[in-house]
Amino acid sequence: MVRFVLYTSMAFIAAFAGVSWAMRGFPVNFSGPVSVGPPQPTVTATFGDESAKTCERKMWEAAHTSQSDKNPELDQLRLDTLQAANAYAMSPCDTTMKSNLVGALTAYTRAWQKKLDCSMPMFCNDKKLQEAADTFSTPLDIRVKEALNEAFEQRGIVRTDFPSSVRFHVLQFAGPALWADESPICLPQMRATAGSSRR
Repeated sequence: MVRFVLYTSMAFIAAFAGVSWAMRGFPVNFSGPVSVGPPQPTVTATFGDESAKTCERKMWEAAHTSQSDKNPELDQLRLDTLQAANAYAMSPCDTTMKSNLVGALTAYTRAWQKKLDCSMPMFCNDKKLQEAADTFSTPLDIRVKEALNEAFEQRGIVRTDFPSSVRFHVLQFAGPALWADESPICLPQMRATAGSSRR
């Protein structure tokens, strides 16, 4: 009889707590009341709707440039490189994605070279090195480097894919994965494509 009363009480308490939780909107943080912010704008794009895509791109850029140094030219290079790196990481054997990443990172590296204004970093003075490092160390730049590391871990791009003028300097952004001279992930697909084109 005591067990029955105990189990009935526990069931009643659990039911009461569940109903109370549901009435409050199922909050996951019990440390305080649930706050509901203003509704966020959403973008619905239909196939071929360029204006919606442009709006979506602007919203994406605004969210990311809030982490930059507000240099419009550099911000565009940062965003292009970030987008290209993310796209390549998802499709490392896609030739368009590879071309986009090589082009974006080449432009990003040339901007760094321009800021450094020195042919070899080892011969640059400390002031130039520090200024270049500070310019390319914004939170957005850090996200770019993280995305590049993930992209180059796919091993689909090699040093010789880059112009000789940036081939040495690009290594500091691409990470150690670019040192490899082979791209084993995409070689089978490349061979199959080459074989079918000969027939």
